[in-house]
Amino acid sequence: MNLKKKIFSVVIFIFIVALAIWFFTGGVPCIALEIHKQDAIKGVSVTGRVATTEDVQVTPEVTATIEKILVKTEQEVEKGQELAYLNKDEILGQLSTAEARVSVARATLARTRIEYQDALSDEKRYKKLFEIGAVSKRALEERTLRREQLKETIIQTQNEIEAAQGQLSTTREQFDNYTVRAPISGIITEKLVSTGDIVSPQQNLFRLVGPEFIFLGVDVEENELDSIKLGQDALVIFDAYPDRVFRQKVIRIAREVDFVTGTFIVRIRRPEVKDVKILVGMTLDATIILEEYKNVMIIPSDFVTQENNKTFVFKKVNYFARKTEIKTKQFDNNRVLVEKGLDEGDVILKRIGTGKLKDNTKIKVEEFREK
Repeated sequence: MNLKKKIFSVVIFIFIVALAIWFFTGGVPCIALEIHKQDAIKGVSVTGRVATTEDVQVTPEVTATIEKILVKTEQEVEKGQELAYLNKDEILGQLSTAEARVSVARATLARTRIEYQDALSDEKRYKKLFEIGAVSKRALEERTLRREQLKETIIQTQNEIEAAQGQLSTTREQFDNYTVRAPISGIITEKLVSTGDIVSPQQNLFRLVGPEFIFLGVDVEENELDSIKLGQDALVIFDAYPDRVFRQKVIRIAREVDFVTGTFIVRIRRPEVKDVKILVGMTLDATIILEEYKNVMIIPSDFVTQENNKTFVFKKVNYFARKTEIKTKQFDNNRVLVEKGLDEGDVILKRIGTGKLKDNTKIKVEEFREK
């Protein structure tokens, strides 16, 4: 009896040891993924730059030397703001000459009017003397000629004053041209001259871009042409602000595809945020949103198998792989959206290495992930 008990005990021990060895060492090596519901975005990922449809070239009205530049590149300016001063020595000389010409002409007019009054009185006096025979006709004619000459001088001087005042007004108007001002509100994107340079009309001094002309331009693959619509949202990240995401709108879609790159240009509205500088030429990444999902389960495609037009995953049930049919739809190139067959918190499996899992196969989890 004791012998039977010993044999039975040995058998039980061997069974337990074998079970332990099987339990701890056996099984197909797998990666396990715990499923959780999440919000997700299906979109088209693109890259691009900040661009502009139009810019303004700021040019001087006169030829002069730049005396002082008042702005810097990337500075925001308002319409009418002073950008640079041109040397005014020449125009100041012209202004002084014009003012002197007006003063001289006015003095001449005043003096001539006095002389005219004297000549007029002298002529009247000689007429009376001529009538009584006290002076000759020639003497009277000389006084009349003198009065007519002074009258003509007054008319000429008045014309000279009018012309001098016109020249003075023109010079004063030109004086303002020696201050270069911003023609529109915008951003100075380029400074093309330096202090001391001699500039002339039609020469570009600054490049100025109005905020209303700035947009985000991205290149989209032509196979996405039917997917992109006006008004779609886009999530934008600038290389200059990698920790901030801006939600913007698609505002324009190109009507032609570049035959070299196979892409078409999409314009996205620029962010209008006070603490963020959006400069022409900045690089960016964007995702144009096609669909948004709330509280859904999305799993990697490589955890999914297809058999006889049915879709399966292997779900972890204790230490075994349980083949489970699910219903899905394609989410993107690497993931599917689970519509039926899994619950939140389920763990699905993918075999490490070659080969496939089979239903009720014992598994060994080598890596555990949470989705």
